[in-house]
Amino acid sequence: MVSQIRHLILLGDSIFDNRSYVGRDQPAVIDQLKAKVKDFDWNATLLAVDGNVLSDVGNQIKHVSSDATHLFISIGGNNALSYMHHLNDSVKNVGEALIVLSKIKKKFEKDYVDMLTKVTKSKLPVTTCTIYNPRFDNSHQQTMCETGLSALNDIIITESTKLGIPVIDLKTIFNDPNDYANSIEPDVQGGMKIVENILYVVNNHRFDENICSIYARMN
Repeated sequence: MVSQIRHLILLGDSIFDNRSYVGRDQPAVIDQLKAKVKDFDWNATLLAVDGNVLSDVGNQIKHVSSDATHLFISIGGNNALSYMHHLNDSVKNVGEALIVLSKIKKKFEKDYVDMLTKVTKSKLPVTTCTIYNPRFDNSHQQTMCETGLSALNDIIITESTKLGIPVIDLKTIFNDPNDYANSIEPDVQGGMKIVENILYVVNNHRFDENICSIYARMN
């Protein structure tokens, strides 16, 4: 039996488009992915753009080639960064802080659902990714960001589940300082973890069953 030729498309932001953050002679995520799929005569294309936000994915999918077989999306981190000024908002109590967080979550939910609506129109198998935690030196900033990202990742998992879309849990996978090129970008080791999980999903997820599974291979 001849295996299916697959063309994997990476959509999103600098989590996939990390060329600027790895060493000069080090492989970016797309380089590592292409090196892996070359053995199967598959193809991989980077359409993700460093700095893009949820609303930009609609433009990225316009460039998906006709032979594409799988879409992988890692997006939302820059939206989260745009909300960080709220960390300094003054509130009277914890309840008011939760209301502020709820408003942020609703905004993110609307934008994420809009993005998924556009992407799923392609009728191609789609996989989303959670937003991994940063590695800030300031422990208070780190704690605040982790708490806020938990709310946003809840949206990613919930909306993906509704549509039967598998999720790569980058929040769990990025568990080592060496996964990071700086406080928020993936280095070569982190990139390899991303690639390993992408390939595992392609080879093992039952896309035809319309189910959501959470993937987090740690090797």
